[in-house]
Amino acid sequence: MEVIEKCADDIVARAKLFCNDHLQPIARELDKQSRFPVELLEMIAQEGFLGMNYPVSYGGGGYDSVTAHQAVKEFAKVSAGVALTFHVHWMAIDVLLQFGSAEQKRKYLPDLIQGRKIAAYTISEAQAGSDAAGIRSLAVPAEGGWLLNGAKYFCTNGGLADIYIVAFKTDAEAGAKGIGLFIIEKGAAGFQIGPAEEKMGCRSSQTTSLVFHNCLVPPDSLLGNGKDGFKIAMYGLTGGRLGMAVMGLGIAEAALETAARYANRRIAFGKPLSALYAVQEMLAEMHVKIEAAKLLVDDTARQRDSGSDYAVATSVAKLFVAEVVSEVCHKAMQILGGHGYMKYNVVERYVRDARLMDIGVGASEVLKMVVGTTVAKTIGSDNE
Repeated sequence: MEVIEKCADDIVARAKLFCNDHLQPIARELDKQSRFPVELLEMIAQEGFLGMNYPVSYGGGGYDSVTAHQAVKEFAKVSAGVALTFHVHWMAIDVLLQFGSAEQKRKYLPDLIQGRKIAAYTISEAQAGSDAAGIRSLAVPAEGGWLLNGAKYFCTNGGLADIYIVAFKTDAEAGAKGIGLFIIEKGAAGFQIGPAEEKMGCRSSQTTSLVFHNCLVPPDSLLGNGKDGFKIAMYGLTGGRLGMAVMGLGIAEAALETAARYANRRIAFGKPLSALYAVQEMLAEMHVKIEAAKLLVDDTARQRDSGSDYAVATSVAKLFVAEVVSEVCHKAMQILGGHGYMKYNVVERYVRDARLMDIGVGASEVLKMVVGTTVAKTIGSDNE
């Protein structure tokens, strides 16, 4: 047990050191230029960060989810977009591990887990965001495989990724039961990647549209049987919501640390801001909320490791962290005052990055319906 704990501490410490030495110096420039640091990808892969919590048999680190998410939280504290890149990459690995055929796993997982290739995962379309069953991109059987047509919006890791997990309708009349997930390789004929989108926050994560025009993919590109794609897609989103909660927690911790340091050195009314009760109250509230969020996120990660259904737990964690990071960033900017509102200050970036928490991988309004429905059926049930 002591050896495991030592190893766990080591990977988190290495992530922090890597971020401080290599990511922190360029984080502002990445945000300003809206680019992912491709120059760091080889080092990230060599350090084993992209496969921390995946099986050793595929070249992964074999760490538990609590440890792996604590490590990637260090990336989120420095550059939320880079952390988001990790989490979407992991969503693709999750569904391949759970639903991929033996051949699909053999073909894709070693490269993805060892970081030689990056994955993207996309469902959303212009008319179908939260309503995932409303997608219209169509996959039809054809000689030699499947013919894909349609367009996708908001593909995180678009352009950066080598492997794309993409949802298509396999039966236009079957609703959620007529959806298939396909594995598509970059460079496939008829597959075009749009330009990088200009985003408000998480700008070091690359987001593009995808266009498919008579894109022929082989039969073994399909995950599952072509009808259970909605279930597979939701499984991927479950892991993604935990990832988003971890990302939000990292942003919140960074905002608190920045605000606390500023409060100690900023003199007002003859003493540091941290000596004023109003500022102490804000710092205390920020700290308490973050500590509660840590416990919730770690518990959700443990549920993931246990193999139990943790879908509701991830919705709860993401909902809570979304509220926490919004409040913490607001208070951090308030403590810094006008300085926090300036582009030269990292708090301004934290505020923009945090806004995605209420939107990405499940809008808060949708997750409240998920949690509320579950509460009504379980806690509120008369059948005891």
